[in-house]
Amino acid sequence: MKSIKIISSVLNGNLVKNRAKVKQAVSNFEGKDIEVIIRKATKRRSNPQNAYYFGVIIPLTIQAIESEWGEIWNTDKTHNMFKSLFLFEEKVNKETSEVIKIPTSSTENTTAKQETFHNQCREFLKEWFNVEAPLPNEEIIFE
Repeated sequence: MKSIKIISSVLNGNLVKNRAKVKQAVSNFEGKDIEVIIRKATKRRSNPQNAYYFGVIIPLTIQAIESEWGEIWNTDKTHNMFKSLFLFEEKVNKETSEVIKIPTSSTENTTAKQETFHNQCREFLKEWFNVEAPLPNEEIIFE
């Protein structure tokens, strides 16, 4: 068993949901070192969002880059470009006020943050390549 994810609630400093499951999960790793991560439960990007991004936005971008710049890019390079443009946290040097951008992973995006990311990618396609990316569940009509 590699990992176990259990959603619970906290009230007055105690777990109030799924306490038995947590206890059972811990006992499954008896005698082993474990890593415990506690964070607020949020809805992570959905599989349909992921499919839309890698099935629509990324291919349209690869095609636009080839058409406009004459360059052949793969999925990873294209995804990394979008991450560097839109998925980062800024670190400020307090002495010099210099700002650097540290890329973050899209795998940690909530569904809302992923949709914002998609909007930014669509706007980039429109501004740089005059390409209108269809919205999720929108039909593409070729004339």
